[in-house]
Amino acid sequence: MLVINGNQIPYENGKTILEIARENDIYIPTLCAHERLPSFGACRMCMVKVHGNNGFMNACTTKVKEGMVITTDNLEIKRLRRSIFELILSEHPSSCMMCAQAEHCDKFNSGIMKAGVITGCNTCPNKEMCELRKIAEVLNFKTIRFPMFYKHLPIERNDPFFDRDYNLCIHCGRCVRVCQDVEGASILVFTQRGHDTKVGTSFEKPHIETDCKFCGQCVDVCPTGALSARNQKWYENAEKQVSTTCMLCDNGCRFQIDVKWGRMVAMRPDPDYKTLETGICVKGRFCLPVLLNNMDRLRFPRVRRNFKLYPTNWAEAASKVAEILENFSPSKIALYITPFLIDEADYLFAKFAKDLEITNIFRSKEDLSKINKKGIKVLYTTEGLPNLDKFKTLEKIILQEVFSADGYDFADVILPAAAFTEETGTITTSHGTMAVEKVVKAPDLALEDWKIVAKIAQELDLSGFNFLETKEIQGEMKRLGIKGKNRGIEEHYLKYRGTAIADKVPDFKILIDARKDRDKLW
Repeated sequence: MLVINGNQIPYENGKTILEIARENDIYIPTLCAHERLPSFGACRMCMVKVHGNNGFMNACTTKVKEGMVITTDNLEIKRLRRSIFELILSEHPSSCMMCAQAEHCDKFNSGIMKAGVITGCNTCPNKEMCELRKIAEVLNFKTIRFPMFYKHLPIERNDPFFDRDYNLCIHCGRCVRVCQDVEGASILVFTQRGHDTKVGTSFEKPHIETDCKFCGQCVDVCPTGALSARNQKWYENAEKQVSTTCMLCDNGCRFQIDVKWGRMVAMRPDPDYKTLETGICVKGRFCLPVLLNNMDRLRFPRVRRNFKLYPTNWAEAASKVAEILENFSPSKIALYITPFLIDEADYLFAKFAKDLEITNIFRSKEDLSKINKKGIKVLYTTEGLPNLDKFKTLEKIILQEVFSADGYDFADVILPAAAFTEETGTITTSHGTMAVEKVVKAPDLALEDWKIVAKIAQELDLSGFNFLETKEIQGEMKRLGIKGKNRGIEEHYLKYRGTAIADKVPDFKILIDARKDRDKLW
């Protein structure tokens, strides 16, 4: 046992005082320490008194020992922390923290002001999550004895995805360390010395000209507003936060999504699922809100009449699909199953095909070469496919998609599908089976893939498709001993279903164009 602030606390060997304190809800202020980073001991805000030792010790670097007696908060420690904090704030725009009207300003002027340069808390996109503000409140900080120094550094907006205002940087080193120690990239370094010290790339190159992956790890660990996601910072407080699993590849990354106005507005790594090995790539971290909030989403079912696609309701669309499938032999019908389906939808499509005796189940571009060879006349695809006009045997095309992707102009029926952030279920990843949670509602009449196939099955009078939620499908899969399969989507795959991500996300297109001659895009 050890004693912290007069209380006996159990501990594990190898852990630091800061780790033990956090596990026991004992607050120790710190700015350089972060749960994803190895101990550093730079900011000195976490100083504590270990009885029997001269001076003070860093809680973030000092390992606990049996019998330690530790004081984390007394008048002397507060004085030291206040002095250190004063020095930090003397080089950070901090007038809002000490303003006598700050409480009224937050109450009556809470909206983020869209200022080009951050001059105080009210113009900072990180206002509600700023660690400096939290420490200022704990220390009851109201004044600075030292002269204020503004760095007058230019705002860096010459790269895609995020802005950098190093006038707000406090040199905690988190961004540099996460880049070096977690990502192993070493893109960010400290440059120059003294008051001129700043974070940047070697030789001040734009990030896009380096090997930066634009993973956003530096943004996620920054304790101030020095680094901010460009398209995700002007929405005030989120109405809710939902955690789900990314389906853009098989890595099984978990992220937390901010929801505002019924739309996704920001992404970040799930704080309950952080490991040194698991992060979010540029696609998941920065592209998804822009991609899936896009106005080009398919929103209504459509059927072809007189050579033109007309919007309709689900009853007519399902009836039309059923009519097409009933008019052709099962041997002349093929299903193309996209790997971007949740396990439950994938299972339901397999069950659907089995009940209709459809044996042509395509899952790869190579499979499509069999269309002409087998004389396939009907293609029901859940992903946009290019060059469908070259398959001369096709007479009918049913397209179930999120966007008007390749094949849209040739389709006889359009079935608007929900994106993975708009459905609940599971997916099988390289980390095993993981949960997918519904974050927002699908636009207009778009439906989850499993609901669409269930509607069509019911229109065909197939039994066993009257599911109300995915839990019922999971129960049936469990009874039959059916498990989901790894989908085989590589991390560097550049599409979501049949749509190129760069076509919908301008910043991603900038990155793709800049890196197209390299071996790795990010």
